[in-house]
Amino acid sequence: MRGRRGFSFDSAPAPLYSAKSLKKQLLTRVVRDPRRRGASALRGGAALTIALLCACATAPPKEEEELPSAESYYQHGIETLAGKRSFVFFHDVDYPKAIEFFQEVIDNYPYSDYAILAELQIGDIHFERKEYEEASSYYHDFVELHPNHPKVSYALYRNGLCSYNQMRASDRDQAPTREAVAQFKALIERYPSSEMAPDAKKRLRECEERLAAQDIQIADYYYSQHAWYAAARRYRIALKDFPDHEDRPRTLVRLGFCLSRLHQYLEAESVLRRALELGAQDELRDDALAELEVIARQPVYGPRPLAKSCVTDPNASCPEATP
Repeated sequence: MRGRRGFSFDSAPAPLYSAKSLKKQLLTRVVRDPRRRGASALRGGAALTIALLCACATAPPKEEEELPSAESYYQHGIETLAGKRSFVFFHDVDYPKAIEFFQEVIDNYPYSDYAILAELQIGDIHFERKEYEEASSYYHDFVELHPNHPKVSYALYRNGLCSYNQMRASDRDQAPTREAVAQFKALIERYPSSEMAPDAKKRLRECEERLAAQDIQIADYYYSQHAWYAAARRYRIALKDFPDHEDRPRTLVRLGFCLSRLHQYLEAESVLRRALELGAQDELRDDALAELEVIARQPVYGPRPLAKSCVTDPNASCPEATP
């Protein structure tokens, strides 16, 4: 039976939505609804957190790694310096690695005794590699930071050697020579009984001779140019700063000549006689005696015979030597 508009009353009404369309709508609402999406994410995050906590609870705790001791680092450095022998004569040493071990001591244990010794070891490594500027800085810092340490005398000596090994010819800049003099003098004055003092004295003498030679070379140049005042000034500096230099009689004779030409006859006579007393020999002695005679004939100064010295020119007026 059909009613109006074509509807049949005998059949059941068709469903508005199928099961498939309902499922699709539910999924769409979950995705589109931010409250539902957040709740879902929250539940997933909570599950992940619980899983991680369980994993951490079951994993054994990690032990913290302990640094090697200062002594261990230091010994590793010493062993590295011992090196490895290849064949018979070749000795292979990993210097950068040794410095690394010693630096670890300084960085991690700055107040230990091994840190102080490590400073010296690094200085010695640079010295052996002829890196004298770097070595000098370590030796200098060691003396400044540890003035009462038993190794100060050693650091002074090695610092002096750093400058000594950089010395140049007497006609070049003598800054390294002066620095070597300062270090060797400090060692000799502060530690006269040190086993390194004898060698320091020998090297100090050599350094002073080189410095004196530079002043004398400059003075000789002025002398050759008849610049008497400039030459006399340089000869005086050499005699004042290095009174025991090896060529002192010659320096005195040259100074006497300069003073004579500057008409400073009294001082010229004294200087020339001092040169004779110190043992001026051969041509140098003849030149000094000849200049003394010239001075004696100067009208301003004399003329008069110069008094003879009982040291250089013994005569009857000199007291008899007692046996």
